[in-house]
Amino acid sequence: MAHRGKISGSTLFLNCVCDFPHMRENNVNSCVQFIQLHGVEYISLGAVISELTPEERVRDTIEQLTEQTKRLINIGYVVDTKITNAIPLEMWNREYPNDRAMKRPLQKTINYIKDKEFGAAVKELNIAYKQQKKFLNRNSNRLIAGITGHNVAVLYVLSHKPSEALALFREALTLKSNAFGEDHPEVARTLDEIGIQLFAEKQFEEAMKAFSEAQRIRIKQLGHTHPLVSMVLNNIACCCYSAGNYEQALKNFLEARDIQTKTAQDDLDLLHVAITLGNAGYVLIQLKRYEEAREQFEEALLLQQSVLEDGHSAIQNTLSNLEFTNVFHSAQ
Repeated sequence: MAHRGKISGSTLFLNCVCDFPHMRENNVNSCVQFIQLHGVEYISLGAVISELTPEERVRDTIEQLTEQTKRLINIGYVVDTKITNAIPLEMWNREYPNDRAMKRPLQKTINYIKDKEFGAAVKELNIAYKQQKKFLNRNSNRLIAGITGHNVAVLYVLSHKPSEALALFREALTLKSNAFGEDHPEVARTLDEIGIQLFAEKQFEEAMKAFSEAQRIRIKQLGHTHPLVSMVLNNIACCCYSAGNYEQALKNFLEARDIQTKTAQDDLDLLHVAITLGNAGYVLIQLKRYEEAREQFEEALLLQQSVLEDGHSAIQNTLSNLEFTNVFHSAQ
């Protein structure tokens, strides 16, 4: 697994903007800035003894991700009618602490999210979203309207308002497709979140369609071994598991795990690896391969303990799964 801290913020940021010759550290302020929020992204199967519903599994994942909400926030820029890859807020703060391009409404939204005041953040972002849609052809609005709509939908998810979230994700999908084209990674990002909401509603066939399209786009644009491909593989595996196809689910989970362990860089990446490891262990239990399941859970636990607070429900779920596995393994 890649070691955290190997890549500096400035290196990562300048790699993101290397295609834009005039954008360097001394004139970042001249570019249009936007927030990009991580959504649910990865579905967790949870604790074996609980046998959660799909909706509960999505909520369980949300609880893990909102342990520190600042991890969900990324900062990107529009440069020459293109968008840069967004970088984590903490990294951006270290490298550009005096960036005057951060407008007050944007900073207010960030503060609301960090404080878990998601309703207030929705109101703040919705103001910008409505203006961007109203004046779609003005400035960079065409490019960032879909991203803003996606962000508002994520906030609805965090506020436990799934129906509002799904409708807005679909609206954001249309805006992104019109702005970037149907094969853009931004389109895949929203398709994945649509798939997760459909999974929560037990619409597994429709969820699989959304995940499969997201996978196609990401492989085409990013290659088979990109970490974003591992994300959608995990979610496809959850659909396979829910349909009773355990062997295919396990194959996809292990493929996702192998990609993640080679590319993880920060705490959120490690949390995602732990989710996939736990999911693989969950399926291995169903297949009565208890020794292999225990190995997955033990590795997941180490990662969770390095990222989450003691007593977090995700850690408790993994401990429960380990105990369950040990009981059945010793009985063999």
